[in-house]
Amino acid sequence: MNGSVPVRDNLARQGMPNLDPAFEIGPALNIFLHKRESGNVQLELRLPLRFAVATDFSYLHDIGLMFQPQLNLDVHDVLGQPGWDLGMAAGAIYSDRRYNQYFYSVAPGFARPDRPAYTAGGGYSGSQLTVSLAKRFPGYWFGGFVKWDMLRGAVFEQSPLVKQNDSATVGIAISWILAESPNRVEVGK
Repeated sequence: MNGSVPVRDNLARQGMPNLDPAFEIGPALNIFLHKRESGNVQLELRLPLRFAVATDFSYLHDIGLMFQPQLNLDVHDVLGQPGWDLGMAAGAIYSDRRYNQYFYSVAPGFARPDRPAYTAGGGYSGSQLTVSLAKRFPGYWFGGFVKWDMLRGAVFEQSPLVKQNDSATVGIAISWILAESPNRVEVGK
């Protein structure tokens, strides 16, 4: 699963319709490439195919397909610190013409001298690198991530709506555990 936030009051899209939030869902084939005997390091190839819809929650509009193959590395008890989990994922993104048109095309009716008409095609849509770190403590869970998106070489890179080729996103979360079962099950890593 994946998604994107709505686009409203965006200077590059001024005078164009707003974009509704998009939601992506679909199957993934995960292939384990390596796992240490201790179970604390695991490398896998993930091959998700997602169907995307845009919605304002009164309708669903099919906006295309996305394929995002990536290598994913999980390290448990990172640097010998019990409970700390490190995750790293990197890979390319491929999306079809409909998906890219939803986000990056400019219809002739919305063209201006500083924003020419543009029709996005399908194909390579950039790459992504994500690093996360998390730990469960007694009574709460803490996690954070850094994600770097790179659009260099994307089929829509020349769209007048693309204003930068790289972006970074940072996030942190804390989740309090209100209750848990006294009966615990051991799960191997």
